[in-house]
Amino acid sequence: MKRISMLTVLGGFAILIAGALMISSCEGPVGPAGTDGADGTNGTDGAPGQDANSTCIECHSNDQLIVAKTKQYANSGHSTGHTAGYTNRSFGPLYNCAGCHTSQGFIDDLVGASNVPYADVTQPNCYTCHNIHDTYTEADWALTNGGIPAPATGSTSVDIGTGNQCSACHQMVGYYLAIDSLWSNFDDGGLTTVTIAGSQSRVGIHHGPQYNLLVGMDLFEFTGAADDPMKDHVLEQVDDGCVTCHMNDGFGDLTGHSMAMTWEYHGSETYNWPESCQTCHPVAPYQPNPLDAKAAAIALEVDGLMTQLYDLLVAADIMYPEGTSDEYLLMPGATTTDLVAAHVNYNAVREDRSAGFHNPGYIRVVLANTIAAITP
Repeated sequence: MKRISMLTVLGGFAILIAGALMISSCEGPVGPAGTDGADGTNGTDGAPGQDANSTCIECHSNDQLIVAKTKQYANSGHSTGHTAGYTNRSFGPLYNCAGCHTSQGFIDDLVGASNVPYADVTQPNCYTCHNIHDTYTEADWALTNGGIPAPATGSTSVDIGTGNQCSACHQMVGYYLAIDSLWSNFDDGGLTTVTIAGSQSRVGIHHGPQYNLLVGMDLFEFTGAADDPMKDHVLEQVDDGCVTCHMNDGFGDLTGHSMAMTWEYHGSETYNWPESCQTCHPVAPYQPNPLDAKAAAIALEVDGLMTQLYDLLVAADIMYPEGTSDEYLLMPGATTTDLVAAHVNYNAVREDRSAGFHNPGYIRVVLANTIAAITP
């Protein structure tokens, strides 16, 4: 058998390598580059993102507005008055306490809802009256109550501008625990007899009837000699009702959102009258504001009328006297519709707490004619 020598093998490899080199050397030069293909269609741009900083600073800027309003509101009765103590009390649609005594209840009530009981309930606050953090723009300062509230008494609504936000709560509560016969039979000379018993001791307007007195309606208007052509004088001067006077920016933390009509200046309390009033009652240089004297005179007159009416009601054994545990409530027993109507008028003016100034003409006439009607 023949052996293949190493020389033969090496020679075969040499021939293969040489052949490969010859084949590769036969490839021609690289040709020119071809034309680029057409570009594809660009994709649609996405929506630009929102710059959170530019949005927030519409309200949270360095103008200190929020600081000023917050400090003012901290001094208000709405903030400090502990109204949320009535948060989870509800006696049906007409007497839903949470609807006015809490922020959550008020917001729900605007859409006809109620979710009593509420957890972590709050006093009325910024979110109660403004659409805070809805659009995160200055549009959020808009008021939550955009309509004209219908009076719970069934009377015709009166538009008082941005004051409608206030009148949603600051109004009579449908003649609270009313006696039906009273409303149609008062002013008949006191001949109709009614009997007061149990919860009827609270017959009346509940608290906060400011809206009704401001627009001059829903008190019992006895016929009588008293009349006053200036009945709607205050209302005619305030385009935005309550807001015109009670949120008039003046000085410091006790004006504006504190809703106070007075503020302290050099140790004395000063009225913060709106410009609309001072147009007709101008202040002379270095002279007291004439409106201060008018307010004092009205308060003195109304206080005198209220004292007369109080004495008549207590003497008639219809109203518990001041200082007792049931002060100002109706006493049980048989009485007349005229006396109960007089009692409602007394408490309406007392709860209004404006000393007559919300509507001097209307309040003075109602009190004077009521006194004349029930005087023995």
